[in-house]
Amino acid sequence: MSDTDGGVPLWWILVFLLLTLGGGAYVVRAVGGSLLATVLPVAI
Repeated sequence: MSDTDGGVPLWWILVFLLLTLGGGAYVVRAVGGSLLATVLPVAI
């Protein structure tokens, strides 16, 4: 898995997104809120 274009490897981006989304979902569930109630105001 060696990218020669000088950018960030695709697998690293995927791992980062999984960790970010997983962490965000965990925090929302730990607080007791709804994931949609948290995401929709930000998306709008």
